[in-house]
Amino acid sequence: MTLPAPALPCYYFAAIYFFSNEINDMVNGSRHTLWMVLVSYVLLGVCVGGCAIVRKPKIVPESITTSRQLSRDGVAAMELGEIDLARTLLIKAVETSPTDIDARRHLAEVLWKQGNQREAVVHLEAAVHIDPRHAPTVVRSGEMLLEIGAVDSAAQRAEQAIALDAELAGAWALRGRVYHKQEEPARALADLQQALRYSPNMTEVLYEIAEVQYELGRPQRSLMTLHHLLDVCDCGEEPQRVLWLEGLAYGALQRHEDAVNSLLAASQRGEPQAELLYQLARAEQSAGDPAGASKTVKQALALNAGHQASQLLLAQLQSTRSDGNIIRR
Repeated sequence: MTLPAPALPCYYFAAIYFFSNEINDMVNGSRHTLWMVLVSYVLLGVCVGGCAIVRKPKIVPESITTSRQLSRDGVAAMELGEIDLARTLLIKAVETSPTDIDARRHLAEVLWKQGNQREAVVHLEAAVHIDPRHAPTVVRSGEMLLEIGAVDSAAQRAEQAIALDAELAGAWALRGRVYHKQEEPARALADLQQALRYSPNMTEVLYEIAEVQYELGRPQRSLMTLHHLLDVCDCGEEPQRVLWLEGLAYGALQRHEDAVNSLLAASQRGEPQAELLYQLARAEQSAGDPAGASKTVKQALALNAGHQASQLLLAQLQSTRSDGNIIRR
């Protein structure tokens, strides 16, 4: 028979007591005493077990039970893509039990997906106040705060999360992003690399490290980080921004043909952007292809006629071509 943990010490002490009092009689061959000891052990076990059996189970308030069920239903709806239904269910869950931290966290995520960022932050901050020692919730709150521009508050959440769990990769990544936003790239790089130490496969952090390395004037290191990131991507599925940054890094290393290839591949991923096409045109110009550069920069201006850098580049290309067509006598 397995006894509940609180009852075990009492059982052991009682057994020792009986055994120590009767051991001499048992050695002397008293069968009656031996029988009494055995009966005492049995009765003691029944007594202890009986006490455990009649203990009343812990009663969970109905409001918490209802809130948890609504929360589970809301998460299921969210996973099925039924965001409006998920929001309705999770709002009911929070109203039923305002201290249900999971319901508030899930509601915050749904609101964030719907674009209600500030309302999402309110609920996640409430979750932090309910359980200020749950480091992942503190990190997520900091991430949302950073996204809406509350940099100082995000910094506080990052410090809080690191204090709670110094091996939580998300906490270091959050503080690294805060430093990056505060234009402290060296400190940002140190924290992002620390995050990678605890979670080596965080692709978002790998990209951010490459970005900071490029900003610090270390294009070769940036390129190495990007190639490590691209190694885990399926061929043809490379993210646009990764290829874009790769092209810029190649350009900084004077590898203009490679820069053209990367930026061209980036322009074929996702929605075209005037700034990306402008960078591609510059790479084509540096690679000795002014005609291609002129064509590309015109595409940039077709997307955004007010893109000043593209306007200046087109004027420069046209001027160069006009100068080259002058017939010298």
